[in-house]
Amino acid sequence: MILSCLTNDEAVRRVYTGPEGVFAGARSGTVVLEMSTISPEGSRELQKLGAGFGVEVLDVAISGSTPAAEQGLLTLLIGGDEELFRAAEPIFQAVAKQYFLLGGSGSGTAMKLVVNTLLGIGMQAIAEAVVLGEAVGLNRERLLEVLSKTAVIAPAHVGKLARVAINDYSPQFPLRLMNKDFKLILKSAAEAHIPMPATEAAFRVNSDELAHHDEDDFSAVLRQMEEVAGIADVHSASMTS
Repeated sequence: MILSCLTNDEAVRRVYTGPEGVFAGARSGTVVLEMSTISPEGSRELQKLGAGFGVEVLDVAISGSTPAAEQGLLTLLIGGDEELFRAAEPIFQAVAKQYFLLGGSGSGTAMKLVVNTLLGIGMQAIAEAVVLGEAVGLNRERLLEVLSKTAVIAPAHVGKLARVAINDYSPQFPLRLMNKDFKLILKSAAEAHIPMPATEAAFRVNSDELAHHDEDDFSAVLRQMEEVAGIADVHSASMTS
């Protein structure tokens, strides 16, 4: 059994293929749980390549950042053979709060793109709402505190508000990884001829912030919106994160 979690499609291909890749050295009957956020096409390609070596592959996309992983509260989004999924359940139970089989190969990574669409757009929406509140005179700290207690904030974003309140943009889910996921999302949308104007707008702001703070958390788009809005109290502490 092999578990891997890598940065992108290119990294996955490099690790698994070629004369020194995992597939070349794996025994027939090996099972791979590939947990990277890559394109659904990449997941399906990996499954087909593995089959040629007698290796079975499940795409097991991870939903949840560093704190969820540390607490064993991840959600796993899985694509592949149902029998193999059942056999791997003890491993899923060890690392995740919940896990779901979505369908055939590539379904897990496809669902991850759906989830991260909402994650990225949601953070951008929060950034705009907070800047609006600041602009009309609300106290920033109190605004963030109260907003986090409302029903409109998703669980994945609640912890971000407490960190933003103290201008802590240290990476739990870095801007560069959200940016990579935005690209995957928009590529899939283009191939399916689906317009995604909100995602495109969120991607642009993410990219602007990435150009200056590539290792900060993806929640740093809020700082970017504050700077664009020209809010005077753009918190000197934020520039040291």
